[in-house]
Amino acid sequence: MPILAMFMAVLLWSSSIVGSKAAVLHMAVGEVVAGRFILAATVMWTMVLLTRQPVHLRQAARPLLMGMLDPGLVSILMVWALFHTSAVNASVFWALMPLIMPIAGRLVLKEAINPVVILGAIVAFGGAILLVQANRAAGEGDLFGDLLVVCGILCAVGSSLTARHVAKAQGRPMVTTAWQMSMALVIGLLALTFIEGPAAPLEQLDSNVLILMLYLGGIATAGPFLLLNFALRHLPVARTSLFSPLIGALSVPLAAFFLGETIQALEIAAIAIVMLGVLAPTLLGPAVLARLRSPPGPGDERALDGLEYVVFDTETTGLEPSGGDRIVQIAGVRIVGGVVRRDLVFNELVNPGRNIPPLSTTFHGITDAQIAESRGIAPVAQDFVDFCGDAVLVAHNAAFDMKFLELAQAEGAPVFEQTVLDTLLLSAVLEKGAHDHGLDALVERHGVILPEADRHTALGDSLATAEVFLALLAKADAAKTVADLQAISHKARRFRRLQKQF
Repeated sequence: MPILAMFMAVLLWSSSIVGSKAAVLHMAVGEVVAGRFILAATVMWTMVLLTRQPVHLRQAARPLLMGMLDPGLVSILMVWALFHTSAVNASVFWALMPLIMPIAGRLVLKEAINPVVILGAIVAFGGAILLVQANRAAGEGDLFGDLLVVCGILCAVGSSLTARHVAKAQGRPMVTTAWQMSMALVIGLLALTFIEGPAAPLEQLDSNVLILMLYLGGIATAGPFLLLNFALRHLPVARTSLFSPLIGALSVPLAAFFLGETIQALEIAAIAIVMLGVLAPTLLGPAVLARLRSPPGPGDERALDGLEYVVFDTETTGLEPSGGDRIVQIAGVRIVGGVVRRDLVFNELVNPGRNIPPLSTTFHGITDAQIAESRGIAPVAQDFVDFCGDAVLVAHNAAFDMKFLELAQAEGAPVFEQTVLDTLLLSAVLEKGAHDHGLDALVERHGVILPEADRHTALGDSLATAEVFLALLAKADAAKTVADLQAISHKARRFRRLQKQF
């Protein structure tokens, strides 16, 4: 559903670019912007009232900031730009969004940058420059207008980074979009006041222009942001930004059909180069390259008979280890001789050095007060690695927990060199007939009984995962060594691709 929402959002944004270009030929820049936001804000607040969504003023600050940046300033800059440059230029420049976003993520969220992304950025930038030159040679496009487009993209990046935080902490995309459109309306009214343009009295406007404005304001303005805010509850911001190149791909034929803008062979080549650069991180990313590599060589050759395991879990401040979230609890339980030893457990809270968002507290129940006197991650992780010894580590969706532990090394935490097995990957291969491989589904499927109070705590989930692991181990009757289990996990390609986000 989030993927479909993004496709629909991109289609609406594409039509919005072309529609704004058509509208600005008959109306002032400020009129186009303000008119769209009046309609958009009216539609969104009407939907909020009809659905009786709860509205809290204390949660309005960030959505208002989002609205000021995008669509507020972005729309002013884009409509102003379209008054000077071509819709083709404006559309294809937006294809650079997924290349700018990783840089912004590195600066703001301290996320690592994939070298392939840099390669894609260079290729896409070269294509964008070629496109600008081709348009200028054809008498279309303008350097000032192109600069305005770039400024709009930077505002959109800032809004997207903020939107991801809002989506995780608050939810309720309808209310968020309503606040967003309200602030955008304020920006639009300021534009109507201070930005001049070829205004025409309302009664002199053609009926087709009025219908176009109704579409732009009622559907193509609020609609894509509502869909984006919904998608950001389920997808990381880098994932949603990857849909931006589709705006150019869809806008170019729309501009040619509705606006009569010419498309030359050189422009098509330039667009193809931009798209190649944008797609490079996907085409050459680890998830794709991994599928081209040969199967992994010999792994941990220890026999499963008599092997000890430590099944563990972490609770965190949020779901983005590379976005600043940190561990607030580590727990683990030892399996000895095929028995879950509930008397051999590790369980400790961790002070993450930052506040725990209320949404996360509702999930795992850990509050700021509870971790105020706890130790930091470095000494806790050291005690945990000592507890593990040379046992094989087991976790559900282990890539998530291991990424947190890896990032903790910057704070003095030790390196975990133990072999790690993942019940998510094992289940995906050993239980192919099942549609759900989440921990809750596995617990129910294998009849694991735990007190309700223990669920969604690090220790409770460790105990549940331990019982599930033993059940999966029984299904892997052909496996004799840890390497055999690693080979089974390697076959879960779809889930391993999804884990690359961590």
